[in-house]
Amino acid sequence: MKTRVVISLFAMIFLWSCASTMKYTWTKENYQGRKYKKILVIVEAQTQQGRIDGENAIVENLIKEGISATNSLNIFPPALMTGNLTEDEIEAKILEGDYDGVLVTSIIDESTRDVREGGGTYAPPVSYRYGRHIRSGYMHMQEPEYYRQETTYVLETQLFDVADQANKEAVVWSGQSELTDPSSSESASKSYSKTLVKTLIESGTIK
Repeated sequence: MKTRVVISLFAMIFLWSCASTMKYTWTKENYQGRKYKKILVIVEAQTQQGRIDGENAIVENLIKEGISATNSLNIFPPALMTGNLTEDEIEAKILEGDYDGVLVTSIIDESTRDVREGGGTYAPPVSYRYGRHIRSGYMHMQEPEYYRQETTYVLETQLFDVADQANKEAVVWSGQSELTDPSSSESASKSYSKTLVKTLIESGTIK
């Protein structure tokens, strides 16, 4: 439970977006899922508020399912994160907190493409007078065409089983989702966390 969690803890930028689904999932061979005593939730964020929104949303949904969980701000506050903690120090803090599971979410890929919008034709109805008569017709209008950039992020969430003493660095489950054009951190965090926790519970990964 050492190197891989430590590396992902500081390295990436995480952006929350609109509602998503777990597009791909992977489960370690022979892993049958289990009940965790307490899970530490880690979300890498570009801003402190983004980190708070993401971690709190996941924690809230885990607690709703009767699972004890807490965000990483409780043991890795911003002031501490600016220091150079060693891998052993980070692992020690996780073990001191009596966590037997760590859930880490990060962005692993990003792509941008140009999307064409507008350029269509529409015909609103119009009325006009011809002498004593009123006639109806349609006015054909052309919408302006423009392009905008659309960015898609691939998010990955990994579950580490800290109690697996035989191989502490093993990931027992991972899931990926694609998110397009991130907007509101709070609303997107709520949507993503619901989908994530639902997937973990329904798959029997966390019992």
